[in-house]
Amino acid sequence: MLRRWLAAFLFILRGSLLPMSQAEQNMVTIESGNECFDVIEILGKGTFGEVVKSWRRSTGVMVAIKILKNDAYRRRIIKNELKLLQTMAGVDSEESHIIQFHKFFHDEMKFYLVFELLEQNLFDFQKENNFSPLPVKHIRTVTAQVLKALAKLKELSIIHTDLKPENIMLVDQMRYPFRVKVIDFGSASIFNEVRYVKEPYIQSRFYRAPEILLGLPFCEKVDVWSLGCIMAELHLGWPLYPGNNEYDQIRNQHAELVTQWQLKSSSEYLLIKRMLTWDSHERITPSAALKHPFISMQLDCSGSD
Repeated sequence: MLRRWLAAFLFILRGSLLPMSQAEQNMVTIESGNECFDVIEILGKGTFGEVVKSWRRSTGVMVAIKILKNDAYRRRIIKNELKLLQTMAGVDSEESHIIQFHKFFHDEMKFYLVFELLEQNLFDFQKENNFSPLPVKHIRTVTAQVLKALAKLKELSIIHTDLKPENIMLVDQMRYPFRVKVIDFGSASIFNEVRYVKEPYIQSRFYRAPEILLGLPFCEKVDVWSLGCIMAELHLGWPLYPGNNEYDQIRNQHAELVTQWQLKSSSEYLLIKRMLTWDSHERITPSAALKHPFISMQLDCSGSD
């Protein structure tokens, strides 16, 4: 008995003396007042800064923290984003399919925005699946949710202005297949505060509406155009308008790159066509799109899902 106890003790002692893993050695803790966030991993990096997965000690829940440098340029971006996030503060994140914002804090070096942790963006999901076309039923599910987000944003007079696969997140693909939320309001605008293109960069090129390319007045329907491009991309497996520059983008948009025979569902084609109407006044609204047969599944017997 003594021999067994001694062997067990030595085993435990040997385990406790093992060196810490690299992750444990590099563990960073972000502090905000009485709150601590233990950084687990970096989820993404870009020119804006980085997004990290963190353990929020006060709640015992994993969160995503968007971290930006504390400088004059990013201070302006953060001020705008915070204003919009506060406008959306009372919105039900689950019903609206808009990411839930928790809190903001800063120090002398960095700005920190804390959000709910979501799983994976649509672009990474496509990439993992070799950009295989998505079944129509899943495109319908994703589109309906993003339309609900756009309808809510319109109620709040907010234009996202950067809708793309990278900014549509899967919540939890195992538990809730193809449940999504819209993220990243760093480039968003209030409708009554913007009418013309003032910034050098609005919307990612592949998803950029004609009125933006031409420097015309714009409204929330630029987001509808982007969603139409995303729908087609999910179906085809490649970007609908992959222009190399703005001239190339306009030329591609002017051509009929998607024909009805390429889409199994005729109502899907008709909805995309309504979303990609050049004249923004004639382009379908988010609320009208939610009633379209492709979303409501009425009168569509032309193809299987």
